[in-house]
Amino acid sequence: MNLQAVEMVVRRLFTDAEFRARAIADPATTLVEYRLAAEERIALTKLCVQLAGGGLKVPGPSVVWW
Repeated sequence: MNLQAVEMVVRRLFTDAEFRARAIADPATTLVEYRLAAEERIALTKLCVQLAGGGLKVPGPSVVWW
C-alpha cells in the first residue's frame, strides 16, 4: 500500500482542475503515473467516477487542504 501516492492523487484531484479533468475522462491512463496497488487504483477510479457524476463537490480555490 502506498499511502503517499494515494494522498497525492486525492490532493491533485481536488486542487488541479486539468488533472481532475483527465482523471475523470480516463482514470486508467491518468493514474498509471503513480505506483498504486490494484485496490488503490480501483478506489481512486471510483472517486473519479463520483466526481464526474457530481457526487462530490470540489471546493473553491479559497479552501486550504493542508
